[in-house]
Amino acid sequence: MNSEDPGWVERADPRHRIAVVFVHGIFGSTRGTWTGGQGESFFRLLKSDTRLGPQVDSYAFGFSSNIMTDGSLDIREAANKLQSYLLPSGVLDYPAIVFVGHSMGGLVIMRYLANNLDKAPELAEKVPLIVLFSAPMEGAQVAQLADLVARNPALSHLRPVDSNDVLKQLSDDWASLAVKPRVSCAYETADVSGVRIVQWGSATRVCAGRPVAIDNADHISLVKPDRATHPAYMFLSGQLIEHVLPLQMGVPLELPDFQRDKNVYTFTLAAPEENARLMNTGRARMKYWIAEKSSRALLVSPGASPQPINGHSTETLTVALRVDADENTYAFTLKSDLPSEQRVRVLVPDLSRLRMGHQRNAIKVMAGLAQYLSDPANAEQIAALQRDPGQMNGQLATVAHAALGEPIKRLPSAEQWLLTADLLAAANLTHVASAALLHSAGIDAFYQPAANELRSKLLAQVNAQLLLRSGSVNVLYERTPDGYPDKPRSAGQAPPVLLMPAIPAWLDTEAYSKSSLQLVRSMEQVDSLRQDAASLKVATVKMPLDAALGVILQAERERFPQVPAAQRRHFEPPAAKAEQWHPSLPELEPRDKAKKMEKPEPRTSPGNAPLSR
Repeated sequence: MNSEDPGWVERADPRHRIAVVFVHGIFGSTRGTWTGGQGESFFRLLKSDTRLGPQVDSYAFGFSSNIMTDGSLDIREAANKLQSYLLPSGVLDYPAIVFVGHSMGGLVIMRYLANNLDKAPELAEKVPLIVLFSAPMEGAQVAQLADLVARNPALSHLRPVDSNDVLKQLSDDWASLAVKPRVSCAYETADVSGVRIVQWGSATRVCAGRPVAIDNADHISLVKPDRATHPAYMFLSGQLIEHVLPLQMGVPLELPDFQRDKNVYTFTLAAPEENARLMNTGRARMKYWIAEKSSRALLVSPGASPQPINGHSTETLTVALRVDADENTYAFTLKSDLPSEQRVRVLVPDLSRLRMGHQRNAIKVMAGLAQYLSDPANAEQIAALQRDPGQMNGQLATVAHAALGEPIKRLPSAEQWLLTADLLAAANLTHVASAALLHSAGIDAFYQPAANELRSKLLAQVNAQLLLRSGSVNVLYERTPDGYPDKPRSAGQAPPVLLMPAIPAWLDTEAYSKSSLQLVRSMEQVDSLRQDAASLKVATVKMPLDAALGVILQAERERFPQVPAAQRRHFEPPAAKAEQWHPSLPELEPRDKAKKMEKPEPRTSPGNAPLSR
């Protein structure tokens, strides 16, 4: 009588990567079947194995199989019990599961897998191997067994297959599985009381490769190894080393579009965003993620959040560089829940070519915005949006995001919006960029520093624009051909700050200027966008400082036509409070409660009527 409950025999903390599940046969016991007279067992031998011990945890499953009493389970019932134990016991949480069956236990394993593999693809990926010791796939010598023992209904399931509907059905169900594990078999070479319980043909019917004879072993001693060099243990350990360890210890994640030199992959980036294949060459489902990114300018999807990839399948990595990328080499690490990782280098051999790609994206965005604003079909919507600048900027951000389209669609949504905001900020569409950045609120924590950096840039642009529009700027500096302020200063004096809107050098091309000025003309037709149109025009056109300031202040006068000219230079708040005057710009850092409640002083016209923003 088997009185042992199923359970873990050896389990590490943290757990190892391979669960080996032992299932005994008829009249066997949960642990005793696998243990010899001197106390040695498969469990102890696996644990002490220097190669397998650090990888394997052992689980022993048992069911009632009584000789002289009632209550025994047949193959179907034992398979159902096995299924009910694996999930709550945590066996199914392992990346790899190997089943080891003795006698009828092998049929119980096959019945369980035949019931479930086609319904649960994840299970099929986790089970690369089953090892059977004299499993009677064509039946056993039940008549002789009945002479030796009595009272077990499972004996009827072990009749020869020609007169055994249970084994016929199992054979058909096993053959019809779309995906099934490798089956490795060993068989007995000695008799029990003059009877060969399981014949060679029955023990090897569905096996892969050559079955192995366990010398000097009958049906019972077959699975009682007394030493590490016992033939039964050598067979089991050899199968694990050959067919399971490579799946767990190798490098199943491959990057076929990358060049590989030993343990380093290299990817050459010729455009701002490119896709590459990521292949799981193993059977097991696994998770992967990106770590140790070398620069905030580099984005790699899927980021630091683990993503699943099924066995023998392919996913897509997207590698992207932000508009301020100025290095030729970047790096990141591709990690997985297997004990391996790949170091990846991203090479940018031609920065000018990369910037041409960013320029093409910027032109697409400008053209998309201009088309939206000039399309008569959108006139009613634009008129309604004018009453709410936040909604207007949000709509323009959506149009810009759609204009980018294909290059960014493989990235997660939050990263797509980050790149959209990045490009809009470079073009000096500050308020639209701020609206786009709001959509990146759920960005992977791995890319949060890049989002914070962009917020700082947008806040600086807003501060500068507010000062310019106020007309109260004390010092403005001419731009040099490189776009930087050029003014002598005495020792110890702080460097000058360039306040005029400007575009980066990589955007300073005739093609971009043409598309940008087309957008300026479209924006000038919308009252609420005239200020932004002025900033965009100044950033795009090379004009004298006085002319640039005139364009900006003219747009400001058109914003508040009721204010007398003598007072138009005093209705903007101090620069220190600029962020409070721009509700769509996310704050860089949380403020204390007092500051959150602080509001700018009300501004009034000469008639003391409050001015709208």
